[in-house]
Amino acid sequence: MKSYGGVQNQVNSINSYLNKQENFNSKIAAPDSDDFDIGKTINIPFNGSVSPVCLFPIKEKLSEALNWADVIHIHEPFVPLIFWRIPKSKNYIFTHHASLNNFICFLLSIIYKFTSRNGISTYVSKLSKKNALALNKEPYLIPNMFYLDTNVDFQLRKQYLFIGRDEKRKNLKLYEKYVEKFYDSEFKYSVITNRLIKNKNISTFINPNEDDKNKILKDSDVYLALNTHGESFGITLIEAINSGNIVISSNIDAFINLLGDSGIYFKNNSLTSLNQVIEILKNNDLTSIWIKQKDYIEKYDINKNMEKLISLYLKI
Repeated sequence: MKSYGGVQNQVNSINSYLNKQENFNSKIAAPDSDDFDIGKTINIPFNGSVSPVCLFPIKEKLSEALNWADVIHIHEPFVPLIFWRIPKSKNYIFTHHASLNNFICFLLSIIYKFTSRNGISTYVSKLSKKNALALNKEPYLIPNMFYLDTNVDFQLRKQYLFIGRDEKRKNLKLYEKYVEKFYDSEFKYSVITNRLIKNKNISTFINPNEDDKNKILKDSDVYLALNTHGESFGITLIEAINSGNIVISSNIDAFINLLGDSGIYFKNNSLTSLNQVIEILKNNDLTSIWIKQKDYIEKYDINKNMEKLISLYLKI
């Protein structure tokens, strides 16, 4: 839970929301959880990324967590279903975040037949639906959600920001190439990542905590989402808009589905296209662009979407 990512963000948000409700008590069982710390992780390359995964949790801690709960909400159920030997007698909700290819989804559908755990299946976007169908033929769409700030506004700061680990699909190299070739002294360039950037014109923030990350977001006004593939949603885009940033993103399906006609897109992995879009943006009414994006992401407000999730909790 100390690793930053979209799934961790959703688990924390759902947990926080439920614990503010009179009739719910929610706890998290995961590595580094303050409630039930189930053990160490190992880094496993998968789907264009590297994920910290707990294949073999501490049995006593996991049993304690499972016995405590009457409804168990599992995010990305593959590892828990295959490796953890969770009991069949519990009530389960399974949420699928990842966008997986057809072959992997086919393999999952076969594997899940042998696990035979009953539960309600949900998915966070159209791109993760295939993953959910592998487990349950009638899944529910419940998008990722966010605590939206109604008091935030847009301020021109002339600062571009990139957030992402140094892995191929996040495309940090494209950001470095852009600054190197099209550097403009009127603007500042920042990166939140896991390694030092050698370019002196880029301010590097290595694995900041949540408070520092939020401050960096608020000090920026344009967020560049340069991902090339492997995304099913893109919670960081919502986070950036909610912090007063305009989002420019690659034209991958996940981001187009996320922002619709409020999005500003460049051709995937094209340095020329990225520069053209940024140059056009400089001559536009930036406040109006941000307001359009801010209005669009209201559909992801946690207060609207948790009602759907709670209705599923009450079904089982």
